[in-house]
Amino acid sequence: MENCFQLVATLHKVNTVRYTPAGIAVLDVVLQHSSQQQENGTLCQIQFELPAKIIGDSALLWQHQEGQVVHVSGFLAQRNKKSPYPVLRIQNIQHIKVNDNGSSNI
Repeated sequence: MENCFQLVATLHKVNTVRYTPAGIAVLDVVLQHSSQQQENGTLCQIQFELPAKIIGDSALLWQHQEGQVVHVSGFLAQRNKKSPYPVLRIQNIQHIKVNDNGSSNI
């Protein structure tokens, strides 16, 4: 089965890096997204927040980047073994330059 997810969003909340018992860095973040999407011939205003995790060396690079606009890709997984709610596990993250007119360039 396929589970691929990508999004342009703002790093709205960035927690402190923590480490697993194996010593792997983990950074919990909240992504904030706002856009207009076409659905059934009608424009819909879309706004949401999505919890996400950055694991490994990238966690250290992004720990002080709150407010940055980013393009992320990864997969959705359950938050933990007891929770059915999703969290985005970020595998790739890139900073996006936002132009003066509000548009972005990857």
